[in-house]
Amino acid sequence: MFHRDFFKITALYTFGIVVTLGACWMMLGLALPDAKLDLLQTITSAFGINLPNNMPLDMSDEARLAAVVMIIAMMSIGLVILNVFFSAVITARFIRPRVDLVLSKRGVLSTVWNASMPYVLVRMSNFYPADLVDVSLNIALTVEETHVINGTPDTFRTYFTIEQFTPQRILVMEQKMPWSIAVPGDILLSNSKTRAYPFRPGKVIVDSIAKEGMKPATVKRSLQILIQGTDARSYSHFVIHKNIAIDEQDGQNYTLHLHRGVFKSLPLQISDAAQLEQYA
Repeated sequence: MFHRDFFKITALYTFGIVVTLGACWMMLGLALPDAKLDLLQTITSAFGINLPNNMPLDMSDEARLAAVVMIIAMMSIGLVILNVFFSAVITARFIRPRVDLVLSKRGVLSTVWNASMPYVLVRMSNFYPADLVDVSLNIALTVEETHVINGTPDTFRTYFTIEQFTPQRILVMEQKMPWSIAVPGDILLSNSKTRAYPFRPGKVIVDSIAKEGMKPATVKRSLQILIQGTDARSYSHFVIHKNIAIDEQDGQNYTLHLHRGVFKSLPLQISDAAQLEQYA
């Protein structure tokens, strides 16, 4: 299937070509009225415009000749710029690896690995028909709070970078091999505004990032996962963004979007992406 911007970019490219050729034809018509240039002739001949042999063009008329050369040069430069620009846009948007890196739709809140430290686990696997190399992960916690101030809701969103997770880098991600992303479920996070924000999924949220001592009306939290790497077959770089909902709270009503338990053990290679969702 085509990218959603494919037809838009193609239309802009075609419009630019038509406008450039049309402007060139109009300017040549003004500079050379005796030539009686035809628009179809100008378009079909493109850069090699053949002037009629019987046109009374005086070679001594340097200003006129300079105008003709300048017009043709402008058309050439304009078409080159259009071609380079749109070729770069098309290459950047469409010629890229179609990496099929699948993550589980929901995470698991587990204490199996360490009874004293819960972990948020997210399963992932490479279903692309080639290995992925030098895969790196970056994870941030998104917290969206809504406070009601003088009867008016005020929503505030902030990001906390998470550094204590594994794996942060995968040298080679083979095909259909399951991996587990493990994020500590009992840590303090900080950014430029908040120095010690407690991330403890599964427990009622009482701390506010907007104002200390205030109780938010609603809170929504999720993990933003950014995955980057290289396709070993085409040597093309890819970037994938995934969002995993953690929990939310509306007043005293707390909802955990994670499964409780543990992901089921899987073989070294799996055949179906649905296996990533299995948990116990």
